[in-house]
Amino acid sequence: MHIQHSVIIRKPLEEVETYLIDISNNCVWQEDVTESGLLTDGVIGKGTKAFEVRNIMNFPLRTEWKITAYQPGSSFSFASTSSVAPYEGTFNLEAVDMSTKVTFSFTIFHSGFNALFDPFMQGIFSRRFRKNLETLMTILENS
Repeated sequence: MHIQHSVIIRKPLEEVETYLIDISNNCVWQEDVTESGLLTDGVIGKGTKAFEVRNIMNFPLRTEWKITAYQPGSSFSFASTSSVAPYEGTFNLEAVDMSTKVTFSFTIFHSGFNALFDPFMQGIFSRRFRKNLETLMTILENS
């Protein structure tokens, strides 16, 4: 299951990137994230490990992930290390005039019986991720 959405945020790229790579902000702009934080110390970059607790249908689900690639001013990617279903995602950042285009791509790798639910789950996750990006845009543009 693959989802991709983009938004234009009327803030400079550096400000958007700084907010996005601060993992503690995930529970502010992502609707179902109730807790988020780092599992490793040091500068954020490739190899940084983090966790999130998501409220999925009133059930807290903890996942752990690591940053797999980080190109400052351009993109960062992550992949699950502990999750019910393996996943990976990428945030691409692009300066557009005095704004920033944020494109979020996310893939969940279901297999077997669970893959049958992908069409249903894709609709739910796609709406949620779109709403989360719109919330991110509102928070940053109003700060």
